[in-house]
Amino acid sequence: MEAVTQTLVTGLIYMVTFVVVAWTAGALFFDVGRASKLAWILIFLWIAAVVAIYATWLPLWKPCVLLLTVFSLFLLWWFSQKPSNNRNWEPTTAMLARIDVCGDTVTIDNVRNAEYQTSGECIPHYDTRSFRMSNLCGLDSLVCFWGSPWMSHPIFVFDFGIDGRVCFSVEVRYRLGQKYNLLSSLYRQQELIYHVCDERDVLLRRTKHSQDQDVYLYRINAEEWEMQLFFMEYVEQVNALIEQPRWYHGFSTNCTTSIYAQREGQMTWDWRLLFNGKLDQMLYDRERLDQGVPFETLKQQSWVNEIANRAPLESFGNFIRGELLAYKPKPIADEQDAEF
Repeated sequence: MEAVTQTLVTGLIYMVTFVVVAWTAGALFFDVGRASKLAWILIFLWIAAVVAIYATWLPLWKPCVLLLTVFSLFLLWWFSQKPSNNRNWEPTTAMLARIDVCGDTVTIDNVRNAEYQTSGECIPHYDTRSFRMSNLCGLDSLVCFWGSPWMSHPIFVFDFGIDGRVCFSVEVRYRLGQKYNLLSSLYRQQELIYHVCDERDVLLRRTKHSQDQDVYLYRINAEEWEMQLFFMEYVEQVNALIEQPRWYHGFSTNCTTSIYAQREGQMTWDWRLLFNGKLDQMLYDRERLDQGVPFETLKQQSWVNEIANRAPLESFGNFIRGELLAYKPKPIADEQDAEF
C-alpha cells in the first residue's frame, strides 16, 4: 500500500511539473519573447534548468517546491500585464462602438459597415445609427463554422423593424499584422472587442471574403422583454470596454463564454457553451429555435451563404429572409388533408 501511495504521489508531482513547465514555456514564448528567436532561447533555457534541477536535487518534492515558488513569482508578473485600448490596431478593429440610450432612442456610434473588395481588400467604414427600442421586433442568430464541427462563432442580430438591423459580434481585437491563433489566445496577446456591425458587413465577410466558412441564420424565439434585456446587456458590455479593456482568452473569455458571462444568471451553463460548434443544437434543445422540423432539417434550411452572396445592397437582410427556406411560412394543410 505504501508503495502504491508513493507511486501516486510521484506521478502527481510529475504531472504538476509538466503542466507548470508547459504553460510557462508558452508564456515565455508569447508574452516575454514575443514569438521571436529570443523566445526559443528562453524556452530552451527554462526547460534545461528544470530538467537539471530535477535530475540533481533529491528528494523529488524539493525541486517541485522550488518550481512552484518560481512559478508563483512569474504569475505575479504575468497578471500585472494589463490590456489596453492604445495599440496599433488593424483597421477593422480600430474603432470601439459607443451606445447611448435616452428614453426610447438608442444611438450607436462607430457601427462598422466595411466594404469588401473582390481583391480581398477590406475598407472599413464607421457611421452613427439610431434605433427606437419600441421598434425592437425580432432577434436572430448567425452561427458561423470554418472547419471543425466543434467550433463556431455566434453573432446576434437585433431587428428594429423600420429602423433596420444591427449585429453584435464578440471577437479578438487584432493588432496590426496579428492573426487568430488558439495557443497565443491563452496568453496576454489579444484584447477583446464587441463589434457592432451592419448585417451585410458580418455576413459577406464570412460568406464571400473568407475561406470555407458556412453561416447559418436562425430566428430566435424570444419575448419582447427578453430581447430588450439581452440588447441592454450588450449595451453595458460595449460601453464598459471603452473605460476597462479586457483580455481575450481562447477558452474562458471568447465569443461564447463572454455572452454567458454578460447574462449574469440568465443562462444555464451547458458544455456546448465551451464546445460551441454545438451551440445551435443547444438553442434548438432549449426550444429557442423553430420546433416544426427536426434540427438537422432546420440547419439545412438555414444555410445562408449562397443567398447572402447574391443579395442586393438595398434591403439586404429582407432579401435573405425572403429567400431562406427556414424563414418561409410553413404550408397550412387544407381541410381535406386535416381530416386525415
